[in-house]
Amino acid sequence: MKRLLRVARTEYANHVRSKAFVIGLLAFPVFIGGAILVQVLFQDQKDVSDKKIAVVDQTGRLFEDLELSAEARNRSVFKEADGERKQTDSQFLLEQVDGDDTEKLRANLSDRVRQGELFAYVIIEDGVLEPGGDARLAYHTLTPTYFDLPNWLRMAVGGLVRDLRFDSADLDRRLVERLSTPVRLDTLGLVQVTSTGEVTKAETVHGEASLAVGIAAMMLMFLLVMTSAPALLNNVLEEKLQRISEVLISSVSPFELFAGKILGSTFVSLTLSILYVGGAAFLVYHFGVERYVPTSLYAWLFLFQILALFIYGAIFSSLGAVCSDLRDTQTMMMPAMLLVMIPFFCYVPILQNPNSTFAITISLFPPATPMLMLLRLAIQPGPAAWEIAAALVLTSLFTVGCIWAAARIFRIGILSQGQAPSFKQLARWVVRAH
Repeated sequence: MKRLLRVARTEYANHVRSKAFVIGLLAFPVFIGGAILVQVLFQDQKDVSDKKIAVVDQTGRLFEDLELSAEARNRSVFKEADGERKQTDSQFLLEQVDGDDTEKLRANLSDRVRQGELFAYVIIEDGVLEPGGDARLAYHTLTPTYFDLPNWLRMAVGGLVRDLRFDSADLDRRLVERLSTPVRLDTLGLVQVTSTGEVTKAETVHGEASLAVGIAAMMLMFLLVMTSAPALLNNVLEEKLQRISEVLISSVSPFELFAGKILGSTFVSLTLSILYVGGAAFLVYHFGVERYVPTSLYAWLFLFQILALFIYGAIFSSLGAVCSDLRDTQTMMMPAMLLVMIPFFCYVPILQNPNSTFAITISLFPPATPMLMLLRLAIQPGPAAWEIAAALVLTSLFTVGCIWAAARIFRIGILSQGQAPSFKQLARWVVRAH
């Protein structure tokens, strides 16, 4: 045990003193901080150039009101800031074009768009004022990813058409809007009865916040696992190629070397976890959104992280031991990466129905349990107690099995040379190790 801990301490010290660890430690907060900084610095760097639109109004009744609506919108894009009048968005400048909807008209307007004279043109087809008709707006542009203009056209023309339809039907538009007011829906939790018989009031729940917290927790778990476990493969392979492992095994047993490396890697990941989770918790309480993050979720994250690190640390360490060059790692690493990626193949159906049979079954599949069970724990109402207990038992047993099997492979593979063994041969090593 002393030699195992000495190996773990050495592995941990070598990792935390390396430049790669420092870079990895700073990379995530720098990336997040940089993304926020870019948004802050460039939030005012929006394209505010005028957008000129040609309008072909085949109804003959909409353009004037549409132009007035555009002028009102254009006035709203100018804001007073620090005593200055500042433009915050593009102005939409409308040009009326008369003519029937012909191929020649469309071709001429398209040429004007290509030449930059127009940003876009729209054809309001005749018949849009008829309820239930097939007439529509035909919007033509070279910049389909600019959504502000088509969205405004859809809302503005739609409102004008609705008003004209009400007028033609001799209906009071205000009365119709008042009668059409939608019923408000509040999403609430469940009421509870206290020990004194008092019924507590149901609180408002925020499903979007639960989803965001669950996805963030799963992504953080994935990041912490991937920054440590795959590195073991390269670390073991490097020591094997440089014959360092042969020297180490003369002082410690293969299992002590194997277990010490996994334990050291786990400590490295937990160090990152403490820093990242601590920073996340500070931000959560700083911005007053702690009600969306269950306090128990922090403990579950650490627990499932340890299990995941043992599982994937054992797998990647054993794969590094059986490889003889970097080309072998590409073949060996693919199945392990597929196991790591299982949660990302399954998390969308779980978000939609976290207590479905599929969600329960896949979250009890040990390689995926740490991430998927953490995801379900973050989403109300959370998994049942028996599901959590079953997940811990199954994952713990699977972890022990992985360490046992990987240790037998590591024992043989770390001293083997030549071509990497097949997966069938690895299975034989597990069943009857030499």
